[in-house]
Amino acid sequence: MKNLIAYGGFQTVAVNSVGKIATLDTDGPAGINSFMTSSFGTGYCSEMLIAQTWNVDLSREIGLGITNEAVDFGFSGWYGPAMNLHRSAFGGRNFEYYSEDSYLSGVMAVTACDGAYENGVYPYLKHFAFNEQETNRNAMLCTWLTEQSARELYLKPFEDCVKANNGEALAVMSCFNYIGNEWGGGYAPLLNNILRDEWGFRGMILSDYFGDYGYMDADRAIRGGTDSMLGTTGGRAIVDDESATSVQAMRQASKNIMYTVVNSVAYEDYNGNEIPGWVKITYGIDAGLVIILVIIELLAIRRYKKLLNEKVVITVE
Repeated sequence: MKNLIAYGGFQTVAVNSVGKIATLDTDGPAGINSFMTSSFGTGYCSEMLIAQTWNVDLSREIGLGITNEAVDFGFSGWYGPAMNLHRSAFGGRNFEYYSEDSYLSGVMAVTACDGAYENGVYPYLKHFAFNEQETNRNAMLCTWLTEQSARELYLKPFEDCVKANNGEALAVMSCFNYIGNEWGGGYAPLLNNILRDEWGFRGMILSDYFGDYGYMDADRAIRGGTDSMLGTTGGRAIVDDESATSVQAMRQASKNIMYTVVNSVAYEDYNGNEIPGWVKITYGIDAGLVIILVIIELLAIRRYKKLLNEKVVITVE
């Protein structure tokens, strides 16, 4: 569980004890861009330009095209679409976001996700949430807003994508910034209460890049709703495996990760007749227990008959 949580950078690791295979994820919203595996695909137009067409069919075709290449390269997850809003014309990452309008962003992202689902690739909706500023976003940037603006504007595209999902594999990438005075990557009111409990999201949540920023905490992340850390150096992602509540959070995080992966293209060729090793062990333990119980029962019956015979002899005398 610790490895599954800690090594989430562009991958999910194998877990041999339960037969989970390793998978690969790729950047980014405008096309395959993986420096980890030196895989680079077609460069598509930026999301901002796509949104200006108001053409939802085109958005779907781009999602389909990007994930066609993702499957060819061996990727199961796609770090996109991105749907933060344009608060300013000078936003440092506006090219990767659709619009200043939450409705337009939502409808374009929904159809891009539909294209990914068709290929069995799970998109990572990002960056959840309120990552509308690049300047100092990983330097403990505190974002303040009202619940009304949160729900009507900044959360709306994400909500649309989650509620349009019909059981396909889906993931979310959380954010660098703080929400008020709480790091967004460990903020349970957003990740658990709204995303999971209110909207019904059932997939995995990945942190944004888990670097040496001084405030990102893996143990706090899994307790607050993030399941995996976007990093390749597990030493940074420390969880308290001596704490019962932390282990419980680790189990839930592992379940969320594996639930997402097993419903993706990664398991398209899975042979359901092949029994995983852990199942065979369980069968063996069950069989052993049955044999022991049968032996105990036979011994109990034998002892009962012996006592019954002794009682008959005493009665005759």
